[in-house]
Amino acid sequence: MTDLLLTSGISIFVVGTAILIFLSTGRTVGDESDILPKLLVMQVLLNWPHFLVSYKLLYGRRENVRAYPLATIIVPLVLLAVVGAAMLPAFGGAGPTAMNLEISYALWVFAALYLAWHYTGQAWGVMMTFAHLSDLQINSRERLMLRGGFRVLILWHVVWGIQTLPSYSVLTPFQTDIAMSIVNILGICAFLVGALTLLQIARRSGNLDLRIAGAWLAIYLWYLLLWIAPAAFLLVQLSHALQYMIFPARVELNTHPRKGVITRLGFLYAACVLGGLLVFYLPELWFVSPVGNPTIGTIFGVLVNIHHYYTDSAIWKLRRSDVQSRLFKHLDH
Repeated sequence: MTDLLLTSGISIFVVGTAILIFLSTGRTVGDESDILPKLLVMQVLLNWPHFLVSYKLLYGRRENVRAYPLATIIVPLVLLAVVGAAMLPAFGGAGPTAMNLEISYALWVFAALYLAWHYTGQAWGVMMTFAHLSDLQINSRERLMLRGGFRVLILWHVVWGIQTLPSYSVLTPFQTDIAMSIVNILGICAFLVGALTLLQIARRSGNLDLRIAGAWLAIYLWYLLLWIAPAAFLLVQLSHALQYMIFPARVELNTHPRKGVITRLGFLYAACVLGGLLVFYLPELWFVSPVGNPTIGTIFGVLVNIHHYYTDSAIWKLRRSDVQSRLFKHLDH
């Protein structure tokens, strides 16, 4: 029940309620001056720690440097090099408080669109984890249908995101009402195909783990909310973060002895909250641009986002025996 609530149940309830409120009143989260500050507090307590805990997973084991050289070394160095270039006058920058606007904007856009792969990848991983735990066999055709639907969501996210960008000739075909209508129709078709596929799995197996169906439904509700109320994006971020946090916690429980594990988890969570403040909040106070350009504090936060998306796609592969061991070790007892 805890798995169901944290990975999808709470999200479905909150996001579903937000959708119903918008449809019935036309008001979004952004319209509620008393709700928005509470959501920002939840950013500190939930969303930012979910970024930081991935670094504990990545750099907490020495062997990961050898197992994931791109995630641990190469990608961070490339991102740091790009950010460093954005500060240099040769590339149009003027130091840490006046980063090159074009490079900074490109990093932000890349992070915003890369997020689509991250959201759908995590949702798929959650579904496959619970399929493994419930010993549910999903055949290749069913995987194609379900994962194909997630690919459609990636396309929807990209087109939806491009709609908010300045008009460029290369983007113009994707910034039309027709383009948005096409991906909306594709999204509806993907939902229907996915629902029929899950029903087929349930009929064939005689049962379907609610945690699998819940993770599938949750992400479609996230994108439905983004379509009808973009100002409620914080709810989607928080839902994604909550869905993620249970998995690092399970790894921690399986990696260390049970004695004192609650205290250990408490210290780890507190360290992640503090780390989130250091990474995402304090740099915004330390670096203030005199000309209104992005600062290194802002761009460093974007860099962390991009690296987090790549890191999670690297370290959470269920086909790896070490990942299975750390996630499912408690089932051996």
